Amino acid sequence: MSRKFKILMSFLIIVIASCSDNNVVFLEYKDVDGVWEKQNQIKFSFNSDKESITDISLLLRNDHSYPFSNIYVITSIKNNDKVIFDTINYSFKESDNKWYNFNSSRINNSKITIKEKFKILPGNFEFKARHAIRYLDSITPQIKLDGILDVGLMVENSIE
Repeated sequence: MSRKFKILMSFLIIVIASCSDNNVVFLEYKDVDGVWEKQNQIKFSFNSDKESITDISLLLRNDHSYPFSNIYVITSIKNNDKVIFDTINYSFKESDNKWYNFNSSRINNSKITIKEKFKILPGNFEFKARHAIRYLDSITPQIKLDGILDVGLMVENSIE
């Protein structure tokens, strides 16, 4: 990654972190260095000390080298002994995240809603995600997904 890009991302993280939002329960990004390998299942976990109703979102940063207009992501949410699996199909073209994109730097930031008004129980919370994208004329999934820079998870208290 270029030095200019790292400085920009560091600045953005500092700005986001300094704008404390009491609604955010958990926020973390994992750097995948521009290639999300199929076997690289992204994992996030934290301990919840109380029951809360939350909105769970997957955060993706991709650049102009991402070859698709959508992405399929297989997710699992484990809260104590309860596990929920889901497959998400997200279209970048139909996204309403225009305010979140830095088109001048050719970086696309997407906030993909996974669950709304999800009850988190006290205890361990674990989230896993892996991509499941393939070309239309192929049954074989992409082993390496180019253009993905970071994968993040945001858990926010639901606003009722």
